[in-house]
Amino acid sequence: MILAHTRYRGQLNVSDMFTRLIFSLLVTGIAPHSFYESDGVGCRAWAHFDGLPVDFIAAAITMIGTRVTAGYRSFDVLNPHDDGVSLDVFVDWLNQAGNNIRRVDDYDEWLSRFQAALTGLPEAQRQQSVLPLLHAFSKPHKPIRGAAAPTDAFHSEVLAVRAGPDDIPHISAELIAKYANDLRQLSLLS
Repeated sequence: MILAHTRYRGQLNVSDMFTRLIFSLLVTGIAPHSFYESDGVGCRAWAHFDGLPVDFIAAAITMIGTRVTAGYRSFDVLNPHDDGVSLDVFVDWLNQAGNNIRRVDDYDEWLSRFQAALTGLPEAQRQQSVLPLLHAFSKPHKPIRGAAAPTDAFHSEVLAVRAGPDDIPHISAELIAKYANDLRQLSLLS
């Protein structure tokens, strides 16, 4: 998932699934207890959201393109961190940033209420919502730890130039709060 820029205000891809989901959570004020299948003990599952900001991806692809100039190689440009930063954590961060998103314990009840709330939005907001993509949330997701594909080649190329603890960025609370503020900057939320 290519996420919006980390610095430029109001620069969002308002039609992508991620932005639509963040918008929809904020405008309806409800989220499931967890977007992921239960771990069996009633706790939220450890999961990972595989997204990277566009500014990092552009810089990484440019850097790899200047280093790898012979032959054919492919790189899975994915967020490899098994860090527990998931859709559930994004809701936590949105709440910590002053938004009011209530958790609904039962996933099916949340989905039903979420769909009803989205359907009831004014046309302009409904157009920005995740409603046309709601089938992707018809059931809790399987939690994934780290990237869904091998990232060793990509990670080693990035490390060759950006060695350090922040070689591939983690998604942060500040970034998620920025996206919510960007939605407000674009007058999509009040």
